[in-house]
Amino acid sequence: MNPVNTVIATIGALVYTAGFIGNFFSLLLFTQKELRQVSTGLLFLLLNITNTIHLFSLLFEFIDSLFIFPVFPSDVFRCQFVLWLQNSTRTICSLLATTISIDRFLRSEYPIRSRIWCTPKNVLKLSIIYVIFSMLLYALFFNPFNIYDKYGFCSFNLNDTLNILVMYVMPPIRFVIICLIPVSIMIVCSCRMLFNIRKSRKRVAPQTVACEPSIAITVIPISKLATTNVIHRQRSVLTTDRTLLLMVSINVMAYTVTQLPFNIYVIYYGYEQSKNDETNATTRSYLLMWSAVYFAFGFYLYCSASLQFRKQFVTKIKNLVLHRRLSERTNSTTRNN
Repeated sequence: MNPVNTVIATIGALVYTAGFIGNFFSLLLFTQKELRQVSTGLLFLLLNITNTIHLFSLLFEFIDSLFIFPVFPSDVFRCQFVLWLQNSTRTICSLLATTISIDRFLRSEYPIRSRIWCTPKNVLKLSIIYVIFSMLLYALFFNPFNIYDKYGFCSFNLNDTLNILVMYVMPPIRFVIICLIPVSIMIVCSCRMLFNIRKSRKRVAPQTVACEPSIAITVIPISKLATTNVIHRQRSVLTTDRTLLLMVSINVMAYTVTQLPFNIYVIYYGYEQSKNDETNATTRSYLLMWSAVYFAFGFYLYCSASLQFRKQFVTKIKNLVLHRRLSERTNSTTRNN
């Protein structure tokens, strides 16, 4: 293995290992019933599952790019299935990430109507549509002409029409579907959500100030308690919204920074005249690794930026440990009896 591949292998091993561990922890958190019953929580769960599948598809190509010979001898698996799975899951992840931003936007813009629109049932319906759309969009990768060429690279060179479609037509279309439209929607939704939260904060602040004197002179304790509960509930909702907005904002920034380079390069390589397969394979490996950061490090970004996310994760781990200890005690008691 040459020095370049050694560097790629080292960095890749760290990225993918940390990614699978982080996604596993995220899965533990988002599988909680209280989160699955909320559309945003269910969307994050589905995004996490899709991210994990996409990481596996990137891992196959990563392993194959480290060696000068095809690690996977079957071109049906490596050239057709892996590339189809890689592109399909990337598109699904993009659509789910965009839907998360839209979901939070609708909740902040239309709080009453969003109770009808933003439901787990609608999330599942949309997810099924995303999966079917993505699977059909990249079905051309299963074409029998998509095989290894004489240099061991996947290619459509035996069919000029398909080669033109894959190299020149599909990359710009994919760039629009995966990057341009999603990033634009996510940025607009995030800006609008920030505006709505600031407006809500201004509404709550005067109410808090106005209620303090009245609390002091209130004769009926029930009224005082009711007013305090309302204020506390409003603050709690705003805190949750700010946390989710922070997570969505991190998601938008991470997606933009990690996904644009690879998709721009794919378009460039398609129109580049002096194509070099080995240089392309090396460059593609680095860019795919950078792209994998988004699918691998979401958990760590959320933990570092959100105190509430960290608290929920720690609570989940404590509950799992407690449940395991109780199970061990129960089994021990049963055996002793």
